Amino acid sequence: MAYLLALLIFVALSSACWFVSVACAQGTGAGPDPAAAPHYRTTAAAAIGAAVLTSFIPFPAGYLLGLVGWAVAAFTGLGLTAGRAAVLFGYLAASSYAARLVVGGVMEMMGS
Repeated sequence: MAYLLALLIFVALSSACWFVSVACAQGTGAGPDPAAAPHYRTTAAAAIGAAVLTSFIPFPAGYLLGLVGWAVAAFTGLGLTAGRAAVLFGYLAASSYAARLVVGGVMEMMGS
């Protein structure tokens, strides 16, 4: 039961990271809209799924593996230019780091 609850929390956090990062990338500079890509929903689902699965791995390794998933989605899944993909990836990396800090802090508080 605890793993199911953790999975749902990780899905919510990863989804928030994705959608907030895409919204921030849309508002940063001119260029193609990431959400207008033909395979946006498939790419979003795959990227969120990969991030969720890496959330069960402890911090440094899990975060780095999550970044790989975000990078694949940003640079190959949406058909963005390299600059726009890098901006999206930067937002994804920052939001993922913040989410992992929140999860780590909550876990530390619960363990004390």
